[in-house]
This record gives sequence, C-alpha cells and structure tokens, in this order.
Amino acid sequence: MARPVRRSRGFTLIELLVAITIMALLSVGAFNFLSGTSRTADRLNARQADLLAIERMQSVIANDLAQWVDRPIRDELGDALPPFVLSPDGALEFTRRGLSNPLDKPRSDMLRVRYELRGKQLWRLTWLTLDRLPGLKPVESPIGPELERLRWRARGSNVSRIEEVWPPTSSGATGISGAVLNQGAPAVLNLEFDAPPYGEIRRIYLLPDNDNATG
Repeated sequence: MARPVRRSRGFTLIELLVAITIMALLSVGAFNFLSGTSRTADRLNARQADLLAIERMQSVIANDLAQWVDRPIRDELGDALPPFVLSPDGALEFTRRGLSNPLDKPRSDMLRVRYELRGKQLWRLTWLTLDRLPGLKPVESPIGPELERLRWRARGSNVSRIEEVWPPTSSGATGISGAVLNQGAPAVLNLEFDAPPYGEIRRIYLLPDNDNATG
C-alpha cells in the first residue's frame, strides 16, 4: 500500500512579516551604528585639524619672535614706528630677521610682521620692505583656527609689571606714533586666546636681547 506523500510546510504570512520586521530592525540598528561611527570619526578629524592649526599658529609666532630685531621703521606717512609695538587695539607688530634670499640679492634680510585679530580669525601680515612706500600692501594670510578671544600682554625688565601696550605708556607713548623708538622689545610676552571647544590656552614667549640693527 502506497504511503501518502507529505507536503513540505511553508512559511505562513505572519511568520514572513515577523522575519521582515526583524530584518528591518537589524538594518536600522546597523545603519545607526555605522552613521554614529562616521560622525564620531568626523568629529575626531575636526578636533585633530584644530589642534594642528593651534600648534602651527604658536610655532609660527614663536619663530617670528625668536628673530625680532631692534630696527625702527617708517610708515606710509613717513612717521617713525618703534621696532616692537603692542597697540591698544591688540595688534602686535615688530621687525624681525630671517627673510630668505636664495638668489643672494643685495638687500636686507629683515621684514616687518604684524598679527591682528579680525572677527574670529588671526591674520599674519608681512612687509618685505621695512620703510613703507605709499600704496605698499602687505602679504596677508590667515593663521590658526577660529578664536573667540585673543590678548597679548608684555613684561619688561620689571617682569612683575604687566603692560597692555608696548612701548609702555609710562615711557611717554600715546599710541604707535608717539611711542619711544629706543624702548626695544619686552623681556616676556604673554599670549592668551580662547579656541572652542578647548577653552583658554596660554603661552609665554621669552624674547632674546638684540642690539641695534641696520639694513
């Protein structure tokens, strides 16, 4: 006697719906995990880029200050400017050596450097000609990340006294044009700035002594 053929049992509609729902939930979970991992990687890369920008900014400033030289200049109007100036608006300007001369041309190796905060961006300005001619434009370049605040403070031979401008007002300075030309640079320069999300960062620069320069 022949045995009846047993039919294989398939999935019911409810079982298929349950399986599809489980797969959908797993897919959503996997997508959220990968998306979160990608966002975390993007944030870490952005933080790393900001830290590198801060490090580079401080390195450029340190290199400029290490080569400052006691050489006054004249501005576009012919007024004398001291070799090292910290103005009331927070801008820092000074003369430095180190201008490269690969072609060995007969010219000075000094240049004028200025740092100023525009909005949230620090800018570095350089003049390759010390005594400026009317219409002479500096080379401008942004440096560092966005900053909420930036402040320079100077300390002279009396390091316990903090100066907000340089040359100090006690020397008779009434701004850049009225500053004393032979004051030189401070002994110590303090830099404070806020770089979100890292908060306040401080740096102290010790400036070398320099004799009067020509060129």
